[in-house]
Amino acid sequence: MKWCILIFFVLFLATPANGGDMKKDTTQTYVYFYFMKKKPEIIKQAAPDHAKYWMSLKLDGYKGGPFADRSGGMILFKAKSKESASMTVAGDPFVIHDLIGESWLKPWVAH
Repeated sequence: MKWCILIFFVLFLATPANGGDMKKDTTQTYVYFYFMKKKPEIIKQAAPDHAKYWMSLKLDGYKGGPFADRSGGMILFKAKSKESASMTVAGDPFVIHDLIGESWLKPWVAH
């Protein structure tokens, strides 16, 4: 009986919910919120590369898309640090081609 109880506690403590020996997620969710400059022709040309860029990264927690009026968009993704998140945003074709008017990159805590 004592062995059964001991085995139960060992298995119980090794589960992720109890902080056992599982790997801890050290990433933070970031929200990248941006508005476009008024350059419709260039934006139209760069949009496919922008979408391909973000999809190709296969980022954990990725969700993104344009606002309904196409004035900008919002992207959620996980990164290990603000610097890492900033580097990811810097590779966006919209950023490279200077098509972003205003943008914010913020850590986000969802409840």
